[in-house]
Amino acid sequence: MVKALTRVLLGTVACLSIGAIASPSHAAILNPQNITFDTSNYKTYTGGSNGTFSVNNSSAAVAALQDSDPTSNVELWQSTESPTANVGFSGTLSNHTVTVQSVTAADWAAFGNQWMNDFIASNSQMSSLWSTLNPNLKAVAQSSIITSGLPSSGDPNVGSLTLDSDTGELKLDLIGHFDLRPRILARQYTTGNTTWDSILLNLTKATQGPVQASEIAKVTIGNNTYYAYSFNAASTGVATNDGSESYTGRYSWTKTLAVAPPPESTPEPSSVVGSVLVAGSLVALRKLKPKA
Repeated sequence: MVKALTRVLLGTVACLSIGAIASPSHAAILNPQNITFDTSNYKTYTGGSNGTFSVNNSSAAVAALQDSDPTSNVELWQSTESPTANVGFSGTLSNHTVTVQSVTAADWAAFGNQWMNDFIASNSQMSSLWSTLNPNLKAVAQSSIITSGLPSSGDPNVGSLTLDSDTGELKLDLIGHFDLRPRILARQYTTGNTTWDSILLNLTKATQGPVQASEIAKVTIGNNTYYAYSFNAASTGVATNDGSESYTGRYSWTKTLAVAPPPESTPEPSSVVGSVLVAGSLVALRKLKPKA
């Protein structure tokens, strides 16, 4: 009898120990907190096909940045199609402070070459055509990107900003057109750079399939600055009620950040109490054990 009770109690101790070990903290997708805007030049769309627009409305903007709706968004520098200043918002995600801003012509000197190379490489058909272009034409295109940029791409519509607390992946979703091809061919789309518009039109005419390119956001994390953009869109299934169809695509940019060390684990109170009770019972059993 004593031996049977001992085996049961030892099994209980083992189960309690395993339970304490196998209670990992679950990873969380964090939304930005403490959001503040450094400008009044922004506009919020509440999301969906029948959403509403509001200008310089901080409560609506914060809600759009923290909700799970993939089409609600905040447009930075909404007043014109050519930002002349870096304006936007800052927020905290875990132990990181992240600032997201509009992009100016001056910024293109820092990332224009990389953007152009990434855009050409994102479409195999365009990449093949680009390789056949006259070197002088490619040099002109490169120069125009560095000196003038693409002004109409600098007022990003920010859909969400999240941080995976387990992997450290920071993700910025930019809302835009799922396919620019129809608008480019109809001359309804302009980058604000006439040289690049001409090249883009000719490349689009000579290729097939969707033409995808997001707007660009300037992202500052600590002392580091990045330029967020993507050439791969997921369909949102939503066309806005203003007729622009500008929220049909969601572009995601990611950056892996250092993960804050998890807090030291402590045993669950119930496990501690259970272990003490079982230990006391074992002592009592030893006393009951018949002497040889």
